[in-house]
Amino acid sequence: MTDYAEITARFARETASHEMTVLHDAGLYRHLRFAPAESSLCWWDLVTWPHNLIANGSHGSFHFHRFGPDTIDMFVLFRDSRAGRTINPDYWDEKVRAGGVKSWSQSKFRAWLVEEAAALESRYPGTVEAVGKQILNSDEHNIEYAETARFAVSQFRHGDVTLRFPDEWDLSFEDFDWKYLWQCHAIVAGIAMYDASRKAVAA
Repeated sequence: MTDYAEITARFARETASHEMTVLHDAGLYRHLRFAPAESSLCWWDLVTWPHNLIANGSHGSFHFHRFGPDTIDMFVLFRDSRAGRTINPDYWDEKVRAGGVKSWSQSKFRAWLVEEAAALESRYPGTVEAVGKQILNSDEHNIEYAETARFAVSQFRHGDVTLRFPDEWDLSFEDFDWKYLWQCHAIVAGIAMYDASRKAVAA
């Protein structure tokens, strides 16, 4: 499963020295850049126009769209929909029009396989060990990707035991991609920096 705490910590480490540059700011039409003062390491841009926001940068590009009277300014959506949390990736996922939000999760696959092996162990002793040797800790098979994991399952043999890789509609091994979560943090942090700068000017 995706380690949300690790992504939060990673974002904090990678953006501790970032500054905001306003490239364009005309009402709902904005182009803001965030990067360290003397490099472009882990940079990102926030671009908005009515009902739309794009987060683009070193860690991917995501286009969010929500048409409604309360989302003309997408900054409002991201400010108000966090529900007391740092980010709200499940809800924001519904607004994504472009960008790879989810990807193969090796950890979800491993958890499923361990559970499957444990369920078969009483009827077919040695299944847990065989799954470990042939798939989970194998030098022959790589489960870093969906297709190689599927192949490893199809090749598994232990007595009368066969394993079936679940159909996607039965069980998905996808989880939020770390780049999507990173950019969710970038949106929240970018809006906070923008709001702080506006308050400073108004003071």
